[in-house]
Amino acid sequence: MDASDEILQMATPSALLTLDGAIHRLNAPMARVLGRPVEQCVGHRFGDLLPARQLTAVESLVSHAATTKTVAMRVLEFPGPASASVVCLVEARQVNDPVGGGALVWVHSLNASNDRGGLLIPFRLAAKAANLGLCMYSSQERTLEWLGGAPALAALFPKASMPLSEVVRRVHPEPPRLE
Repeated sequence: MDASDEILQMATPSALLTLDGAIHRLNAPMARVLGRPVEQCVGHRFGDLLPARQLTAVESLVSHAATTKTVAMRVLEFPGPASASVVCLVEARQVNDPVGGGALVWVHSLNASNDRGGLLIPFRLAAKAANLGLCMYSSQERTLEWLGGAPALAALFPKASMPLSEVVRRVHPEPPRLE
């Protein structure tokens, strides 16, 4: 068994792509989230099997991994079963093709079920859909980290992470003193 077999036996969705994004091989979990049998996926461009609104994210994910040889991550929305979509944190990295000797891009969903970053995915999507801002409070550091969203609220966060006292001061400035 070669390394590509091990990669494709993962329990999470996983695929090996050519450097231009065509599916070289994929596992059954990836075929399921793409909503097609394995045979109907091989040879097609990965981005073409996802909703059109995902094309830019997929192309940048694959291009980044293929050209920089570094790990790239994106949140992607897969078609999923019936009408429900599946949102996943996806990682891509360049790997060596053990059979052909060239380079491939390994794309796989991260199992983020117990990871704080993975848990933020649905909250980020909900905040974006509702045009709300999203931030995370760290009680140990007493700081708020701005995670994005409503542009009007973004003005409160000139830096990505700020002390809670500074954010409160920006929201509720001291009233002018009347003398």
